[in-house]
Amino acid sequence: MWQLLRKAPKRFARSMGYCRDAFGKMVEEESFRLELIALFIVAVVMLLCGWPWWKKLILFGGCLLIPLTETINSAIEDVCDLITEEKNDKVKSAKDKGALAVLTAIVFNALLLVALLLMED
Repeated sequence: MWQLLRKAPKRFARSMGYCRDAFGKMVEEESFRLELIALFIVAVVMLLCGWPWWKKLILFGGCLLIPLTETINSAIEDVCDLITEEKNDKVKSAKDKGALAVLTAIVFNALLLVALLLMED
C-alpha cells in the first residue's frame, strides 16, 4: 500500500505529461480551437450574468462535454486512420458516429441553455 502511494506522484506527473501532449495535438484541430473559444466566451458571459452559481455550474459542466466528445472523436479518427487510409465503409461509419457524438453534445447544450433560461431561480 505504501509503495503504491509513494509512486503515485510520479505516475500522476507522467499522466499530466500525456494530457499536455494530447492537448497540444488537439489545439492543432480547427474544430477544437473553435470549441475552446466558445467555451471561453460562455465562461466570461456566465461570470458577468446574474444567474445563481448552480445554473452557471450546470451550464459550464455541459459545455465541457463538447471538447470532451471532440477529443474522443479525434481518438476514434486517429485509430481508424492507423488501421487503413483507404476508403472503407466501416471506417467511415466509425468516424461518422464520432461526429454524431459531438453534434449530440452541441444539441444537448443548446437544450440545456434553453431550459436554464426558462427556469425560474
